[in-house]
Amino acid sequence: MAGLRDVSVLLEPKMVRPIRLTELLVAQLCTYSMLSALCFAYPLYLFDCSGSSTLYGVVVAIAFIPGVLAAPVGGILADRGRHREVLVALGIALMTASLLSIPMKRSLPLAVVVVAILCVQYGVQSLLKPMLQIETVRMAGEKKVERATALVSQVTMVSNILGPVVGTAVYGCFGIDALCTTASVAFAISALLFGVALKQNASSETMGDGATRTTCRNDFRESIRYLLQNASLVAVILLAAVLNLALVGLTIGAPIIVTKHLGMQSSCVGMVEVALGLGGLTGSGLVGIWPHRFSLNGICRYVAMICLGVVPIIVTLLFGADVCVFTVFAVGSAWVMVWASIASVEIIAFVQWAAPTELCGKVLSVVYMVLSCATPIGQLVYGLAYDRWTPAIVFAGMLAVLTLTTALFYRLKSCLWRLS
Repeated sequence: MAGLRDVSVLLEPKMVRPIRLTELLVAQLCTYSMLSALCFAYPLYLFDCSGSSTLYGVVVAIAFIPGVLAAPVGGILADRGRHREVLVALGIALMTASLLSIPMKRSLPLAVVVVAILCVQYGVQSLLKPMLQIETVRMAGEKKVERATALVSQVTMVSNILGPVVGTAVYGCFGIDALCTTASVAFAISALLFGVALKQNASSETMGDGATRTTCRNDFRESIRYLLQNASLVAVILLAAVLNLALVGLTIGAPIIVTKHLGMQSSCVGMVEVALGLGGLTGSGLVGIWPHRFSLNGICRYVAMICLGVVPIIVTLLFGADVCVFTVFAVGSAWVMVWASIASVEIIAFVQWAAPTELCGKVLSVVYMVLSCATPIGQLVYGLAYDRWTPAIVFAGMLAVLTLTTALFYRLKSCLWRLS
């Protein structure tokens, strides 16, 4: 009987871990889906009311600033904080912000309210990413870093599909207030699931109030010092930021091209967003199924395939009819996101594999911060570009940047081989 009890004790963690991992992934799905829905619907709501591409780009760019500033804090919390308490608190904060935005937009300028709510969304997202990445890898097993990274990416991509679908349906049928109410319920559910899934998996290391600021500063310096000692890794991260900046033109261009230049309804923007999400889901799914067929060494090929998807979009923007432009734009966007997702998974997985365990969260947060810095710059530049030039010219500029990025990755090929 004692032997049987010992066996049951040994089997219990193996049975409980998949359940807790599922709960964690569902919580991520609820959180990211509603973040995606609000970040899709609120700028579109502003664009519908103002009709200005520049205001659209400026507002979204400003809203990204808290996300950039919060990224290092997210890494420190991932390595030192109590994940369960932090994640539950962030879920409650998102729920409160969503509910408060309803009365705020009746008494304040709409642009101010949109900036405020998006600041909260992007800031919380930067805090969530490193913690959820590390917790997922911890539950999946340290030997399955690439597969766990692909799993997180798949959840994110599914959220990027569900978010615009839910956002378009609820916003289109019931208005922005109903969407905020729906999001607040989802955030409350995610906070509950975070509390259940991480009940026995909180980080044990905490920081005293007096030493918190010094510890944060030292941790951030330590992660920067590690990166500066790995010049090739820094080059890869910077080129990934350039790639991210170039692809911003695709996401910010969707509502502008579809509603302004093609004269279609807002629901068609949701269809393009779904295509983007499906492409990203396919890319991360391919890495998850066949992790050994993809590696950082193939990054040049992945970016070249992205370029291949942009070319037909430019051709149809120049010569195609409206329906043809929309179809090619949606399909081309999905193709681009397949390879962008593969590249992203490989870069993040490699950084997580290469960084020391005690620095993993902080190094990841620096990577996310650099990538986040590229996003508002791209949104500001592309917002001005779409107001000044035709979409075909803007996409031609995007193709030029992507081609240059491919060439620079090729120059780093030997270094990437040694890193891998």
